[in-house]
Amino acid sequence: MNCLNNKALKSPLSFLLGLFFMFTFFNISAQKSILSPSDSMNKKRLNFVRISSFSGTTLVLGSLSYLWYSDYNTVPFHFFNDSKDWMLIDKVGHGLTSYYGALYGYKSMKWAGVSEKRSIWYGGLYGWTFLLGTEFLDGISSGWGASPSDLLANTLGASMFIGQQLGWEKQRVVLKFSYWPTKFPQYRSNLLGDSHWNRWLKDYNGQTYWLSVNLRDFGIKGKLAPNWLNFAIGYSVDGLIGADENPILDAEGNSLPIFERKGELYLSLDVDLKRIKTKSKFLKSLFNTLSFIKIPFPAIGFSNGKFKFHYLHY
Repeated sequence: MNCLNNKALKSPLSFLLGLFFMFTFFNISAQKSILSPSDSMNKKRLNFVRISSFSGTTLVLGSLSYLWYSDYNTVPFHFFNDSKDWMLIDKVGHGLTSYYGALYGYKSMKWAGVSEKRSIWYGGLYGWTFLLGTEFLDGISSGWGASPSDLLANTLGASMFIGQQLGWEKQRVVLKFSYWPTKFPQYRSNLLGDSHWNRWLKDYNGQTYWLSVNLRDFGIKGKLAPNWLNFAIGYSVDGLIGADENPILDAEGNSLPIFERKGELYLSLDVDLKRIKTKSKFLKSLFNTLSFIKIPFPAIGFSNGKFKFHYLHY
């Protein structure tokens, strides 16, 4: 997703939000036997998945198309290289969204009784094509352009799901997301969000993307490694109020503070909510639905050659 001349900012997490509402159905209904995954091909369920996926994707893309592109002219399809923008944090967001699109696509296929391998490939393809539509819309918009690096990130995210499911028959390494408000939107609210409702989507400085690994999946056992405990590696950015560089003046011509642009790595612990044992059907559904969120824990940060301990990082 591109930002020519800092005109506007689009976040791949908008698509994740759409996926959240589209597929929460499968997480909630999984606790009821009538809607549990089918052991054999169920054509009625498969048709339902096809229709709901197509209509849901069309609705999400249509809504976001109106919100993102209505202020820009339609132009001939073109590409734009934004690989140096936002220190690649938006590309990580693309990968996460594509990954969960593949995961939820896989779950919906399994619910319909599709075979394991076909569910994996169909799910992975759905995760990738879900974001392909926006790249086409980017390509014909004067405000953006189709991004090769976006396409690569989308491919890596879907491939991460496919590779693990084929090789391990489970997701040992999952992508997760966390957010905490920062001070930066006040300086460019038109770009980074003008309220708490949209800043979690637009302010990259407050976003952290994680690789969360379950310790027991890699042979670490014992009292120090309960079934639900994960080890997590995170990436975030700080000081970004522009795509490839920070402006010195705001839209009204007022001087802006000078912020150091930097990337940040984190080492932390995490909780695999899906592995928490509970007899409550509601809690099981809730844990499955919210399992893409990184749980706050102490963390060790690394940036510009320096380590810093955080008592709690989210």
